[in-house]
Amino acid sequence: MDGAGTPQGNQAEFHFRLLTKNTDRTINANLRDADLIFSFLCHKPMTRSRGLACMIAVMFLAPMLAGCMDLLNSNNPPTATMSVNPSGTVKAGDPVTFSAAGSSDPDGDPMTFEWTFGDGNTGTGLTTSHTYAQPGDYAVKLAVGDGTHEATTSTTISVVDASAREPHAEISSDKDDDCEGEDPPNGDFVIVWVCEDDKETDDREVSVSTTVTLDASNSWAGCNPENSDCYSEEYLVEWRWDLDTYIDSDGDGVTDNDVDATGETYAWDERRAGAWEVKLTVVDNNGFEDQAVSMVYVNYRGVWKDFVIDRATPNPIIMTWEYPLSYDEDSKDRIRYMRAKLSYPQEDDDQYGGGVPGTTTNNKLNLYMYNSTEEEVANTTGIENDNRDAGDCDDDDYCLWMVIGGSTVRGFLPGQWTVDLENAESHNTEVNEFIIELQYR
Repeated sequence: MDGAGTPQGNQAEFHFRLLTKNTDRTINANLRDADLIFSFLCHKPMTRSRGLACMIAVMFLAPMLAGCMDLLNSNNPPTATMSVNPSGTVKAGDPVTFSAAGSSDPDGDPMTFEWTFGDGNTGTGLTTSHTYAQPGDYAVKLAVGDGTHEATTSTTISVVDASAREPHAEISSDKDDDCEGEDPPNGDFVIVWVCEDDKETDDREVSVSTTVTLDASNSWAGCNPENSDCYSEEYLVEWRWDLDTYIDSDGDGVTDNDVDATGETYAWDERRAGAWEVKLTVVDNNGFEDQAVSMVYVNYRGVWKDFVIDRATPNPIIMTWEYPLSYDEDSKDRIRYMRAKLSYPQEDDDQYGGGVPGTTTNNKLNLYMYNSTEEEVANTTGIENDNRDAGDCDDDDYCLWMVIGGSTVRGFLPGQWTVDLENAESHNTEVNEFIIELQYR
């Protein structure tokens, strides 16, 4: 006897050729007509040859029918995912929480969760808690079932003596004075100021790239070395950095557990102006972990000094500066203040004969700010000369400050913004100073 089976939609079609001493016949049957095969081969009277053929048919059909039933059932197995808190070494007597929250079933079937803790105890449920009484390494197993299939995953829990000491993670606070020498604000975080105090007039596109040094050297294991009675046999073996706790760089669905860098100190290159929350994880020789979180801010100040903006001919002359602004609703990368500061003489003193007849030597410049879609955000045209004295302004100068807060940036869309300096007068005008500040903290 020989045969073949081919799936046909939701059923399977089989072709059999029966070869016996007195028979050479072909049978075509689908899954629903399988009983015809058995009635043909196995009906009474049962001769020796027919009995042998019946047995061979049963042996031949059984695995194919089983496969067809699987095809018709189409039940897919679940996936098992386990998380443990705390994730590192634990002390004897401390509770450990186990979760299967990441597990799933592609068919949407109800799932069961069975836990084996490796010390003779078991548990059930999507989440469960267990306490280990003795130090040791314990193999924990999770079995996820959907009524038909079962998927498993496992991990090892290291338990140490209850008297073991845990490490301490600390990110050193390092804060620059601002570009004018003013003290930084209070608090534990990292601030870097990028100060460009003498920019070329033809370089009016702001691009910030600097290195931020992250320092974990104040972290320790066992006890604080600043204590005179500190004696520690414990020591740190790992320093792991998550460089943005709002970005899932390893794609595991958790944003604040990435390992973007390692080492007691880390030089974080090519940082633009912005703000980031970073996380440090230290691990000691016992496997204990501790974490610390800190904000990192990069601020910018660019200064363009002693240049001339041409006169209107007759249309106003415009000089444009471009700069990036960040305001991320989903993270802490949000501009706090953007400032454009302008200082220029009240009168122009280099116009021959006091100026062109019918014109004035009085100076008046204005600023216009636009967002990334070239929508006007603000301008200074409404500020009268008597009020053009912002900041530490000399008596013979006009001083304008245009200050934009983070909420305004959010409403007008972050991205590449511009500010225009406009001269609508009929004479050239000297500019003492033009400043752009991007302050995230």
